[in-house]
Amino acid sequence: MFTNSKLANSVRLAMAFGATSIALGASNAAIAQEAEASEVVEKISVTGSRIKRTDLEGASPVISITAADIKMEGDFTVADALRSSSLNSFGSFSERSGSSAQSQATINLRGAGSRRTLVLLDGRRFPGSPTLGGASANLNAIPMAAVERIDIMTDGASAVYGSDAMAGVVNIILKENFEGLTFNIGAGHRDNDEGTTSNEFSVVGGLSNDKGNITFAFDHQKRKGISDGARDYTKAQFNDFNGDGVIQAYTETSGWSIYGATIAAPDYSTATASPLCNDLISEYGSDTFALVNADDDWSAGSTYCMYAYANVSYNTASIDRNTLYVNANYEVTNDIEWFGQAMFVQNHSFGRYAPPAAPWRGITADNPHNPYGEATPVGYFRWVGIGTRDGNVDDYNQDYTTGFRGTLDWNDASWEVYYHYNMADNKSVGEYYLSYGGLAHNQANDIDLGSDQGTANMKATTLQDSSAGFNQYFAGIGFDAFEFDGGVAAHYFGAEYMEQTYSDTYDGQSEAGLIGGSAGNSASGERDITAIFFESVLPITDAIEINVAARYDDYSDFGDNLAPAVSARWELMEGLVLRASYSESFRAPGLDELNAATSFSAEGAIDYATGATTEKQYDTYYKSNPNLGAEESDYTNLGVAWDINDQVGVKLDYFNLSIDNVIQTKTLQSLLTDESNGLINAVAPGTDTSNSTFYLVRAASGTLIEAGTGYFNGRGFEVEGIDFTINAMMETEFGDFRFNNVNSFVLKYEQELGGVITDTAGFSGQPEFKSVATLSWGYEDHSLAWNMTYTDSTSENEVLVNDRWTQEGKLDSWLIHNLTYTYDAGDYGAVTLTINNLTDEDPVLNSAGQWTDQDLYNNFGRDYRVSYQISF
Repeated sequence: MFTNSKLANSVRLAMAFGATSIALGASNAAIAQEAEASEVVEKISVTGSRIKRTDLEGASPVISITAADIKMEGDFTVADALRSSSLNSFGSFSERSGSSAQSQATINLRGAGSRRTLVLLDGRRFPGSPTLGGASANLNAIPMAAVERIDIMTDGASAVYGSDAMAGVVNIILKENFEGLTFNIGAGHRDNDEGTTSNEFSVVGGLSNDKGNITFAFDHQKRKGISDGARDYTKAQFNDFNGDGVIQAYTETSGWSIYGATIAAPDYSTATASPLCNDLISEYGSDTFALVNADDDWSAGSTYCMYAYANVSYNTASIDRNTLYVNANYEVTNDIEWFGQAMFVQNHSFGRYAPPAAPWRGITADNPHNPYGEATPVGYFRWVGIGTRDGNVDDYNQDYTTGFRGTLDWNDASWEVYYHYNMADNKSVGEYYLSYGGLAHNQANDIDLGSDQGTANMKATTLQDSSAGFNQYFAGIGFDAFEFDGGVAAHYFGAEYMEQTYSDTYDGQSEAGLIGGSAGNSASGERDITAIFFESVLPITDAIEINVAARYDDYSDFGDNLAPAVSARWELMEGLVLRASYSESFRAPGLDELNAATSFSAEGAIDYATGATTEKQYDTYYKSNPNLGAEESDYTNLGVAWDINDQVGVKLDYFNLSIDNVIQTKTLQSLLTDESNGLINAVAPGTDTSNSTFYLVRAASGTLIEAGTGYFNGRGFEVEGIDFTINAMMETEFGDFRFNNVNSFVLKYEQELGGVITDTAGFSGQPEFKSVATLSWGYEDHSLAWNMTYTDSTSENEVLVNDRWTQEGKLDSWLIHNLTYTYDAGDYGAVTLTINNLTDEDPVLNSAGQWTDQDLYNNFGRDYRVSYQISF
């Protein structure tokens, strides 16, 4: 009784039928045709509800992407597919070289933040990555070959799933009840890089009998990283913008850093290049060190000995992932089934920073690098002899579920109990960092810093060991009770208990601040959560359905929360559905936000107070806050779904998401804005800031020396927008044509910025419009798909003038074309050719020619891939 039902098979067939397009949301009419061919009508699970039902177009909007859609769109990984979605409004974190999180990728629905988007695996919570603070799920821990489809629910869902489901839910459905054996192998090449830049191999198999099924998959994916020097817009550059023949640091440089061999005056009034700068240029070359004027950046008469970090660093990290996945079920009795699932993922990533850039404090008066003849507080040095800082990150994720489900001879009841365990163990090893202890040893013993012995003494290896454990015990029962005009109401009651642990441990030298070019402090935390919840579907009439749900969560470390939700669905006529929903959600403070020790970051910002117009890195210290409260949100959705006929369907949804008590940090740029708005005053060097969370330290000349920030519960923000989807198909004697288009409009993104409530939709990094469209054609053994992803233009900068934010400059819109062709040779397999970014578009660059938003725009360029798949 637990093998695939005819309706479940028909749904899969309908999804596969749309595989030649992005198919973001299948047409109800197509599904209805398949259902009519089935003699058995059985309820199925829909993301956003624990009650099974026959209607896939529910009261809350849900968009589905099949594995075939992902491949047809040209996406290489699950993370790529979700990042390219128009619902990922402001972009999201992707593989980024040079940090312990460089192997990770996230999803950010509505621009509300990855911590406010809940990720599920088969309807079960997928815990956050410890490297990301234990709060955001790492999409690179999801195996591509094991994915059946991805459901995206754009509605608040804490009443069903608990914390984090504020902006929506991403439910990744993995393969089960698979029969046969399928092999896939592929490779790719990027125009702007050398050799093979990606490869993949997978095998998926399954066996069934009259008692159950076992499905297994092995998946390997590898993609090379990208160095800054491999792209014109990221390599180190000098640009004489004003034509005066003099290059000014930062305003006319890109990819160059003050951290070369530069020394600050004892009173910070000026900065001067080391007298040995020309020797460094002779030894390493003018493409590595350069003597540059710093009148604009520091003060008149200042000079820097700059280092070209962008000629050796990477921006996009590599991934090399292997996954083993097994799913099984067995019919114990006619009314009881055992089910189990196991997944093990290992992902290796390589990234590179330039040699360690670290302050050299207390330079003696007689040091040959010192131009002042007296002791100076700090030098900004690049320790090139040590070598490039190479980051090797290994992520391990284990996920296991075992349980029983069955039916009762009472009110059509079905029940489920399971135990779910997840363990993430991530290790980041950094090579060739600076040991301050080794530097001090060299200075104390007059050892030449440039000698082999001196260099060896200063080399250090860093280690960050991050882990997170998750134990979940779940029990629930669904049943029918109470008659309405439209039928019997369906109900679901359940309870769950969860335990979470989080640990982030740094090596002792980094934690003590004795490693140059690295920083971080260990943190750990744990909590347990007890929850009870219910849900009811009330068929008021044949056309009107009301859904109500509520969930109570009790946290051991910060308090409790009650989250209600109500929604309605009105089928005005066959194929035309009106829907409305209101939900309240919450987000519990992350274990890192509550417990992390103070950590260091070299954060980039534009210091407008000094007249700067380009971004520069400054020493910034972040603090946690054990007194944080939970975030709370309201989500309203009003929509219509209309299958106009068997060939055309449209959906239109208006949404409003309001989040209060937002847990946030002030970025360095925000601190500088607060300063310009009179909300914070800078202090002088030497001021005790140990008891201050938010502070700025400036020299008498105005130069920013250091900043401090941390977590707090802020006022919140509000997002308002519209989603519009159209699906169309046409059958002709020349083949079948399909068109799918999903659009997301941000009408308002209102938040506090520099003490002013501002609508920031259209600001830099916040496009008002994103669209994904696919036109596909299939004829006999051939299929062709043309996919287009569009990101609207934004302003380049925003400036606060007379308590009003003004947008300055304009960044271009971004349109990417992807082509995919498949030839199906039947028993001989299928060959797929993909060209991503057909026109080789660069990411959007600012007016200085710099790529500053890796969340919104990737730098892969034109990418060719070929794959071969055969099934038995």
